[in-house]
Amino acid sequence: MYDTGIVIERNTEFDPFAAVYNRFWGAEYHEQAFPIVEKLLLSRLPARAAVLDVCCGTGQFTARVEERGFRVYGIDASERMIGHARRNAPGAEFCVADARCFSLYQKLDAAYSVFESLNHIPDAEGLGMAFACIRRHLGRGALFLFDLNREEAFVNYWNDTHAIVEDDCVCALRSHYEEEARTATCDITVFQLEDGWKRSDFTIRQTCHDVKQVHESLLEAGFGSVSLYDSRDAGMSGDIACARTFFLATV
Repeated sequence: MYDTGIVIERNTEFDPFAAVYNRFWGAEYHEQAFPIVEKLLLSRLPARAAVLDVCCGTGQFTARVEERGFRVYGIDASERMIGHARRNAPGAEFCVADARCFSLYQKLDAAYSVFESLNHIPDAEGLGMAFACIRRHLGRGALFLFDLNREEAFVNYWNDTHAIVEDDCVCALRSHYEEEARTATCDITVFQLEDGWKRSDFTIRQTCHDVKQVHESLLEAGFGSVSLYDSRDAGMSGDIACARTFFLATV
């Protein structure tokens, strides 16, 4: 059941970033995004519904959904991110798996993916695979909500540098968006104080997916209807609301 026989290389880009991400990332986004997820998705679900968090990361958002009384399952391609998620949301069930090919062997009532996680899927084919895989896990009438960055967000915020400096951790980020290829890279250097200073260097990548193509891919994957919401119209503000679209697909 749900076993496609497809084998793909799991995306492990976030493994070296997991500890820093868990400590510093997402608080502002979560505060603004959770009311949207609650309004568009959670408020439409019955009590104790089974909900899938796709690309759950370090699980802080998962924990908030679980606190609302839902049975939450989380998947993420990063084993280290899942390690933090299990500590942050101990009541949820987690699985290390790539969104493009996973099997939970059960039907769920809803799914969501937040913080533009699906922008990390590198191409339209992979995004379509993820949609099809998520669709196979959803029962009739189920909902799937996710957000993606549009190109304006990449142009404005992925040609920049940023740094976090703490007594025991320094993180420097240098990002670049290639408009012709519609790909974004963020080169990250982290120094952490662990029995002396230890350095790690790695790269995180995103792809700017075409909104129309995303819509078509959802329909091709078997979703019956798709509604789009601009994040500012939905209630978000500030830089994180720039050119962000929420997609709500119904089985």
